[in-house]
Amino acid sequence: MGTLMKYEFRKTWKMKGIILCITAFFQLIFSISVVAKSDGWLGLSVTGLAFTAICSVFLIGVHGIHILSRDINTKQSYMLFMTPNSSYKILGAKTLENGLSVIIAGVFYTVLAIADITILAVRYDDVKAFLDLFNVVLKEAGTELTAYTFSLTMIQTIISWVFLISMGYLAVVICATLLLGNRFNGVLSLIVFFLIAFMVGNVSDALQAAVGGFSGIATAVDAVFHIILTAVMYFITAWIMDNKLSV
Repeated sequence: MGTLMKYEFRKTWKMKGIILCITAFFQLIFSISVVAKSDGWLGLSVTGLAFTAICSVFLIGVHGIHILSRDINTKQSYMLFMTPNSSYKILGAKTLENGLSVIIAGVFYTVLAIADITILAVRYDDVKAFLDLFNVVLKEAGTELTAYTFSLTMIQTIISWVFLISMGYLAVVICATLLLGNRFNGVLSLIVFFLIAFMVGNVSDALQAAVGGFSGIATAVDAVFHIILTAVMYFITAWIMDNKLSV
């Protein structure tokens, strides 16, 4: 498994290195702007960091799905499935590498965001006043903005995104088994993905509403729900690869 994960990491390390360099660039501008109290550059750096954080997690996940599709549908990559490794192990390595990458990126940007927001609140009274006002609004809704609630929300988001990756794997494999070589395979994969996402989204919304809407308990229940579904998606996808996929 470790060897397979290293193999998967080699396919993505350049993209992750570029993302890290872009993040470091905007963080450097942020630090200089805070010290110099340059509002223009500060706004640019905050926007850049937020955009990089969102796009990086998205790109890491989508790139992993693209790699699986390429491994299944192209002659130069399908030799991976000719190695003495089961589909469960191959898919497990892909899921773990991609999932861990998303988790590490999510935790990294969450910690960075908390640190930067804290710095802004200490450095700028207006930012602290805005956060206090925002907290008042949230308290009226039955919650509040703290490092704990922010982290919990980010963890839920990361888990949901890992689930989306596993769902993308399932959509790609389903279409590869039904329409191998069809030029509309990618479009159909996207349709299957959105259909599954729509059904799961409705169940998730109903589950959260049943346990109290936006609350710590609802967040925890939703996270457990997506973890279970991620495991289910993994076993279904691996079973299809083992029994139905022809590479």
